[in-house]
Amino acid sequence: MILAPLLAGWLLAPSASAAVVQSPVLWQERYYFDALLQARDRQQREESDPEMIPVLRAIAGQVAQQGLNLNRLGLYVAAQKGNVRFAFAQKDPEPSLKVILSNLMTLTRGAGQIRDNLDYLAVRCRLASSQALSDPKMEQASLVILAEIRQLQLDLNAVYLNAAAVQKDAWAFSRPKDRYLRSSLWMLVQSMRRIQNSVYSIYNSARDLALRCR
Repeated sequence: MILAPLLAGWLLAPSASAAVVQSPVLWQERYYFDALLQARDRQQREESDPEMIPVLRAIAGQVAQQGLNLNRLGLYVAAQKGNVRFAFAQKDPEPSLKVILSNLMTLTRGAGQIRDNLDYLAVRCRLASSQALSDPKMEQASLVILAEIRQLQLDLNAVYLNAAAVQKDAWAFSRPKDRYLRSSLWMLVQSMRRIQNSVYSIYNSARDLALRCR
Protein backbone atom coordinates (compact mmCIF):
# COMPACT_ATOMS: atom_id res chain seq x y z
CA MET A 1 0.00 0.00 0.00
CA ILE A 2 1.28 3.45 -0.90
CA LEU A 3 2.43 5.55 2.04
CA ALA A 4 0.71 8.86 2.54
CA PRO A 5 2.92 11.89 1.90
CA LEU A 6 5.46 12.23 4.70
CA LEU A 7 5.47 15.27 6.93
CA ALA A 8 8.30 17.67 6.16
CA GLY A 9 9.65 17.87 9.72
CA TRP A 10 9.45 14.22 10.76
CA LEU A 11 13.15 13.51 10.61
CA LEU A 12 15.09 16.27 12.28
CA ALA A 13 16.07 16.08 15.91
CA PRO A 14 16.49 19.40 17.77
CA SER A 15 17.91 21.91 15.32
CA ALA A 16 21.42 23.30 15.51
CA SER A 17 20.22 26.56 17.04
CA ALA A 18 18.07 24.71 19.58
CA ALA A 19 20.97 22.44 20.48
CA VAL A 20 23.12 25.46 21.38
CA VAL A 21 20.54 26.59 23.93
CA GLN A 22 19.62 23.20 25.36
CA SER A 23 23.04 21.58 25.71
CA PRO A 24 26.30 22.65 27.37
CA VAL A 25 28.45 24.85 25.16
CA LEU A 26 32.04 26.02 24.98
CA TRP A 27 32.67 29.70 25.47
CA GLN A 28 33.44 30.22 21.75
CA GLU A 29 29.95 28.99 20.87
CA ARG A 30 28.43 31.83 22.88
CA TYR A 31 30.07 34.50 20.70
CA TYR A 32 29.72 35.28 17.02
CA PHE A 33 32.73 37.62 17.18
CA ASP A 34 35.20 38.43 19.91
CA ALA A 35 38.13 40.80 19.42
CA LEU A 36 40.03 38.93 22.16
CA LEU A 37 39.40 35.53 20.58
CA GLN A 38 43.08 34.71 20.02
CA ALA A 39 44.19 35.75 23.51
CA ARG A 40 41.32 33.86 25.13
CA ASP A 41 42.16 30.79 23.07
CA ARG A 42 45.68 30.83 24.51
CA GLN A 43 44.29 31.00 28.03
CA GLN A 44 41.81 28.21 27.37
CA ARG A 45 44.52 25.98 25.95
CA GLU A 46 46.28 26.27 29.30
CA GLU A 47 43.19 25.83 31.50
CA SER A 48 40.55 24.25 29.22
CA ASP A 49 36.88 25.12 29.38
CA PRO A 50 34.97 23.89 32.47
CA GLU A 51 32.20 22.70 30.14
CA MET A 52 34.59 20.65 28.00
CA ILE A 53 33.60 17.15 29.16
CA PRO A 54 29.83 17.89 29.28
CA VAL A 55 30.11 19.27 25.75
CA LEU A 56 31.89 16.14 24.51
CA ARG A 57 29.21 13.96 26.07
CA ALA A 58 26.51 16.12 24.48
CA ILE A 59 28.19 15.81 21.07
CA ALA A 60 28.23 12.00 21.42
CA GLY A 61 24.51 12.05 22.19
CA GLN A 62 23.80 14.32 19.24
CA VAL A 63 25.74 12.03 16.89
CA ALA A 64 23.74 9.07 18.20
CA GLN A 65 20.55 11.02 17.50
CA GLN A 66 21.59 11.46 13.88
CA GLY A 67 22.06 7.67 13.72
CA LEU A 68 18.47 7.25 14.90
CA ASN A 69 17.36 9.75 12.28
CA LEU A 70 19.20 7.77 9.62
CA ASN A 71 17.57 4.52 10.76
CA ARG A 72 14.14 6.11 10.55
CA LEU A 73 14.93 7.51 7.12
CA GLY A 74 16.09 4.04 6.05
CA LEU A 75 12.75 2.49 7.01
CA TYR A 76 10.87 4.98 4.83
CA VAL A 77 13.34 4.54 1.97
CA ALA A 78 12.95 0.75 2.08
CA ALA A 79 9.15 1.15 2.01
CA GLN A 80 9.38 2.97 -1.31
CA LYS A 81 10.53 -0.26 -2.97
CA GLY A 82 7.18 -1.88 -2.31
CA ASN A 83 5.42 1.34 -3.23
CA VAL A 84 7.10 1.42 -6.65
CA ARG A 85 6.11 -2.18 -7.36
CA PHE A 86 2.54 -1.50 -6.23
CA ALA A 87 2.27 1.62 -8.37
CA PHE A 88 3.36 -0.04 -11.59
CA ALA A 89 1.04 -3.00 -10.93
CA GLN A 90 -1.91 -0.61 -11.36
CA LYS A 91 -3.55 0.15 -14.68
CA ASP A 92 -3.01 3.84 -14.01
CA PRO A 93 0.12 4.31 -11.85
CA GLU A 94 0.08 8.12 -11.99
CA PRO A 95 -1.83 8.81 -8.71
CA SER A 96 0.45 6.45 -6.79
CA LEU A 97 3.55 7.87 -8.44
CA LYS A 98 2.60 11.38 -7.30
CA VAL A 99 2.54 10.17 -3.70
CA ILE A 100 5.88 8.40 -4.15
CA LEU A 101 7.42 11.56 -5.63
CA SER A 102 6.22 13.54 -2.62
CA ASN A 103 7.75 10.93 -0.30
CA LEU A 104 11.06 11.00 -2.17
CA MET A 105 11.30 14.79 -1.99
CA THR A 106 10.62 14.69 1.76
CA LEU A 107 13.24 11.98 2.26
CA THR A 108 15.79 13.99 0.29
CA ARG A 109 15.10 17.05 2.45
CA GLY A 110 15.44 14.89 5.55
CA ALA A 111 18.81 13.63 4.35
CA GLY A 112 19.87 17.24 3.86
CA GLN A 113 18.86 18.04 7.44
CA ILE A 114 20.96 15.16 8.74
CA ARG A 115 23.92 16.39 6.68
CA ASP A 116 23.56 19.92 8.07
CA ASN A 117 23.41 18.56 11.63
CA LEU A 118 26.57 16.52 11.11
CA ASP A 119 28.41 19.52 9.66
CA TYR A 120 27.37 21.53 12.72
CA LEU A 121 28.65 18.79 15.04
CA ALA A 122 31.94 18.66 13.11
CA VAL A 123 32.39 22.36 13.87
CA ARG A 124 31.70 21.69 17.57
CA CYS A 125 34.40 19.01 17.54
CA ARG A 126 36.87 21.43 15.97
CA LEU A 127 36.12 24.05 18.64
CA ALA A 128 36.56 21.44 21.36
CA SER A 129 39.82 20.32 19.75
CA SER A 130 41.22 23.84 20.13
CA GLN A 131 40.88 23.49 23.92
CA ALA A 132 41.66 19.80 24.35
CA LEU A 133 44.20 18.80 26.98
CA SER A 134 45.89 15.50 27.72
CA ASP A 135 43.28 14.17 30.10
CA PRO A 136 41.89 10.60 30.60
CA LYS A 137 38.27 11.77 30.98
CA MET A 138 38.46 13.96 27.88
CA GLU A 139 40.05 11.13 25.93
CA GLN A 140 37.32 8.69 27.01
CA ALA A 141 34.58 11.15 26.04
CA SER A 142 36.18 11.73 22.63
CA LEU A 143 36.46 7.97 22.05
CA VAL A 144 32.72 7.65 22.69
CA ILE A 145 32.14 10.21 19.93
CA LEU A 146 34.28 8.15 17.54
CA ALA A 147 32.33 5.00 18.44
CA GLU A 148 29.03 6.75 17.67
CA ILE A 149 30.42 7.96 14.34
CA ARG A 150 31.42 4.42 13.39
CA GLN A 151 27.89 3.23 14.13
CA LEU A 152 26.56 6.16 12.12
CA GLN A 153 28.66 4.98 9.17
CA LEU A 154 27.11 1.51 9.37
CA ASP A 155 23.62 3.04 9.48
CA LEU A 156 24.42 5.17 6.44
CA ASN A 157 25.67 2.13 4.52
CA ALA A 158 22.34 0.36 5.11
CA VAL A 159 20.27 3.37 4.03
CA TYR A 160 22.40 3.85 0.90
CA LEU A 161 21.89 0.22 -0.12
CA ASN A 162 18.13 0.61 0.37
CA ALA A 163 18.08 3.76 -1.76
CA ALA A 164 20.13 2.07 -4.50
CA ALA A 165 17.76 -0.93 -4.48
CA VAL A 166 14.72 1.34 -4.85
CA GLN A 167 16.43 3.16 -7.71
CA LYS A 168 17.20 -0.15 -9.45
CA ASP A 169 13.58 -1.28 -9.18
CA ALA A 170 12.27 2.04 -10.42
CA TRP A 171 14.48 1.86 -13.52
CA ALA A 172 13.27 -1.72 -14.15
CA PHE A 173 9.57 -0.86 -13.94
CA SER A 174 9.43 2.74 -15.10
CA ARG A 175 9.22 4.13 -18.60
CA PRO A 176 11.21 6.97 -20.15
CA LYS A 177 8.28 9.32 -19.56
CA ASP A 178 8.60 8.71 -15.79
CA ARG A 179 11.64 10.96 -15.76
CA TYR A 180 10.54 12.78 -12.59
CA LEU A 181 10.50 9.52 -10.65
CA ARG A 182 13.94 8.60 -11.96
CA SER A 183 15.42 12.02 -11.25
CA SER A 184 13.91 12.10 -7.74
CA LEU A 185 15.48 8.75 -6.92
CA TRP A 186 18.80 9.92 -8.35
CA MET A 187 18.65 12.96 -6.05
CA LEU A 188 17.89 10.73 -3.06
CA VAL A 189 20.90 8.52 -3.77
CA GLN A 190 23.08 11.61 -4.25
CA SER A 191 21.90 12.97 -0.90
CA MET A 192 23.18 9.76 0.73
CA ARG A 193 26.58 10.36 -0.87
CA ARG A 194 26.64 13.91 0.45
CA ILE A 195 25.92 12.61 3.96
CA GLN A 196 29.03 10.45 3.53
CA ASN A 197 31.12 13.60 3.07
CA SER A 198 29.72 14.98 6.33
CA VAL A 199 30.53 11.71 8.10
CA TYR A 200 34.12 12.01 6.88
CA SER A 201 34.24 15.58 8.16
CA ILE A 202 33.00 14.83 11.66
CA TYR A 203 35.15 11.70 11.89
CA ASN A 204 38.32 13.64 11.03
CA SER A 205 37.40 16.36 13.55
CA ALA A 206 36.65 13.83 16.30
CA ARG A 207 39.83 11.88 15.57
CA ASP A 208 41.93 15.02 15.85
CA LEU A 209 40.15 15.77 19.13
CA ALA A 210 40.90 12.30 20.49
CA LEU A 211 44.58 12.58 19.56
CA ARG A 212 44.85 15.93 21.35
CA CYS A 213 43.22 14.44 24.46
CA ARG A 214 45.56 11.42 24.53
